[in-house]
Amino acid sequence: MGAMECDAAGRGAKRTGRRVLLAAALCLIASCSAKKEALLSLPPRMEVVQLRLAENREFVGVRFRMIGGDRFDPEATEIYLVDESTGERFSAVRLQRIGRMAEFRVPGEKDVHHIMFRNREGKLKIGSRVTVVVGPARQEHLLVQQ
Repeated sequence: MGAMECDAAGRGAKRTGRRVLLAAALCLIASCSAKKEALLSLPPRMEVVQLRLAENREFVGVRFRMIGGDRFDPEATEIYLVDESTGERFSAVRLQRIGRMAEFRVPGEKDVHHIMFRNREGKLKIGSRVTVVVGPARQEHLLVQQ
């Protein structure tokens, strides 16, 4: 009878061990999938590559790269430039027949976009500090260069 009791106890221990192992595996899978979702839902951010005043000082050109988030759609995104000293907003250039002409990809540079802003009355000068806003992403304290 002692051998039979040992055999029954061994089976019970194996079942308990399998259940514990299964529960641990499920917890591990659940914790890994939560981390993936958190990584996928990171808000997009922007990296300004270049910010220049055009030769005629009538426009400001911005080259930037969007990092994270969905694919960049200029028509569905609010885009503007803010003069940090006055708080004044400058909108992207729009042409009557074309629409928002401002946005296009830079040939030869992966994921780099170019936007033109109208510099009304030449208010922005070389050395001005600005913030560029593209949808939920923004980059502050940028220096206007020539």
